[in-house]
Amino acid sequence: MTNGKVLALYITMPDMMRTGHRMKCDDFDCDPDGIIGDMHYETSDDKVMLLTCQKSYDLIEEAELYVDQGSLLENIHVDVDLYHLKKGSIIEIGETLLEVTGPCESYGYLYGFAPEIPEIIQGKRGLFVRPVDYGLVEMGNEVKVLKEVV
Repeated sequence: MTNGKVLALYITMPDMMRTGHRMKCDDFDCDPDGIIGDMHYETSDDKVMLLTCQKSYDLIEEAELYVDQGSLLENIHVDVDLYHLKKGSIIEIGETLLEVTGPCESYGYLYGFAPEIPEIIQGKRGLFVRPVDYGLVEMGNEVKVLKEVV
């Protein structure tokens, strides 16, 4: 099985400072409707949270381009490449179980950083995941693949 760790966590604030303000955080509570307190909580059935692997940022850097961490609009940034996982696979982060609901295929806004980025990370922007139950996700949590759908 594949193991790694959480490098960064992000939440989108609904009404603090300004609507849509993204901020880095040390932890967050989540449930099958998403991140509790996030602007997008209870707004989607399958695109609840975005998990991005360091591989995405490495590919951009290898092309001699640069984007800030968090620019891919992820909620969870991990150091292990999980892009081979299919819908229905289960990832454990700390004690929280997350089900993969599909790949993130939205790239349009990335043209604003550099026109090449969407092509460079095609298929590797992130995975949409949904918590199986209530859980806490924290910086540095271990990341494990518990069930891999083939």
